[in-house]
Amino acid sequence: MTLTELKWSLRGTQRSATATAIVTVATIGLAVVATVTIDAFPTASNIRGLCLSVSLIGIIAVGLSFITIAGQVFSLSIPALVALCTITFASSNYLGVTTSVLLTVALGATVGAIQGVVVGRFEADPIIVTIATAAILVGLGQLWTNGQTVLGTGDNTVLNMNLFGFLPFQTAVFLTVTIALLWLLRQTVFGRQLTLFGLNERAALLSGYRRTMIVTAAFAISGATTGLAGALLAAQSNQGLLTSGASFGFDAIVAVVVGGVAIAGGIGTPLGAAVGAVFAGLLNNVAALAGLSYEMQLVTEGALILLVVLMSGFLRAKSAR
Repeated sequence: MTLTELKWSLRGTQRSATATAIVTVATIGLAVVATVTIDAFPTASNIRGLCLSVSLIGIIAVGLSFITIAGQVFSLSIPALVALCTITFASSNYLGVTTSVLLTVALGATVGAIQGVVVGRFEADPIIVTIATAAILVGLGQLWTNGQTVLGTGDNTVLNMNLFGFLPFQTAVFLTVTIALLWLLRQTVFGRQLTLFGLNERAALLSGYRRTMIVTAAFAISGATTGLAGALLAAQSNQGLLTSGASFGFDAIVAVVVGGVAIAGGIGTPLGAAVGAVFAGLLNNVAALAGLSYEMQLVTEGALILLVVLMSGFLRAKSAR
């Protein structure tokens, strides 16, 4: 690592930590205000529903952050992959919950890795590749199910239970995945290479970093977490269908951007994406309880992304001076 790369890495780490801290404070503040002003917010049923929705988006977001940190923007195939993974889980559910989860995660990781190879080895545009992949996945799902809902026949009780009497299993998985991926990014050679590759791809390649390996691994990790979220989603109703998780892709992107992961790459952490998922989910929950229409919630999310992008550009320009 050169001195310049070290300076960029330290600066990126500082900016990421600052962004995460700001979003964390905003999340706590919003929760306090909602608790005081909205009677329906602090109820047990609402908190559980909030935890479930945030957890699935968060699991996807922490994986997606690896693609963004690697400088490959986003994956737009997430909604289609989630849908196909719910179908896979429901179809294989008769084999047992462990087997069906592993098969679903393996499918997600494989689809992600294939996209990564195309983007990394052939330097294809990640947006175009993931859009094309989404079309292929939707087509395969349609051929597989003929547009019908696939009903599972297994027992998914273990995936829907509360740990310690109050913590949804999905939330425990979300926390575990976030910690594991944060460790992978911060404490391993691969994680440091991924970050530096996103900061300065040209310098990383000159230093001997392997583009195909880094990009493929980033997409595979994102695919695996998407597959895991798809399995947990299907387990809630024991069914899979092509419309499952239609908004998950957009929500995960919101979480990643709001969580301080730079679209240009090299800056951010899975923890930031996780905090972003909590903030975005909380914002949507509060807006719904306050009577805001779904359309206005979309407007709010879009405006939030635009604001964060503008602030990120301003800070990047300021730090470059």
